[in-house]
Amino acid sequence: MAKILPIKVTSRAQLGRAGAKSTRSAGNIPGILYGKKTQPTPIQINSKELTAVLHGASSENVLLDLAYTHEGNTTSRLALLQDVQHHVLKDYIVHVDLHEIAQDEVLHTEVPIQEVGESIGVKSNGGLLEKTLRSLRVECLPRDLPEVITVDISALDLDQSIHVSDLKLPAGVTALNSADATVLAVLAPAKEEEAADEGDVKQPEVIKEKKVDPAAADAKGGKAAAKPAGKK
Repeated sequence: MAKILPIKVTSRAQLGRAGAKSTRSAGNIPGILYGKKTQPTPIQINSKELTAVLHGASSENVLLDLAYTHEGNTTSRLALLQDVQHHVLKDYIVHVDLHEIAQDEVLHTEVPIQEVGESIGVKSNGGLLEKTLRSLRVECLPRDLPEVITVDISALDLDQSIHVSDLKLPAGVTALNSADATVLAVLAPAKEEEAADEGDVKQPEVIKEKKVDPAAADAKGGKAAAKPAGKK
């Protein structure tokens, strides 16, 4: 199951582009906290603390136990890290979206698919592993949210595939993708074109050089070079 990571969050009074810039200058990251029963609320998180939390996460699904402070009062809230925006050029975090959820609230989210083992079709028969589906859309409660969905591909041979219906999901987790959707497949190696039989290959026509009699050639040349006889 996904880990629930603790982090401190405070409300944010400085709004707009100038406010966000001022928040970052103070070493914090601006963000928004929202949910079904939560009005969008501007927040800020210490940059170093958030970076440490993200480094400690083992998947894209990060559940946060928020120590949320507003006007001096601190309450505990559960939230899903919904979105992290990075600077286009420098790649540091510029904004976060936190989706507040209740323990009994059904989630609809994407969970990464991770293959384990080495396909026999790839290892022994030269096949190519094709990954069609890299994440699975699931429905579950927060406590049942998996970090990843693992699939064993060891027995997968040439021209064989694994579908959503073949996945072994944890208890309490339901796949929302089509059961017939292909997750992984092993493709057979491309066949080389068979060489044509030598007998079927048309040989190029050889043009033989015409032999010329040297004596005849000299005689012909001599006649061409002779001057006409003058009149007497």
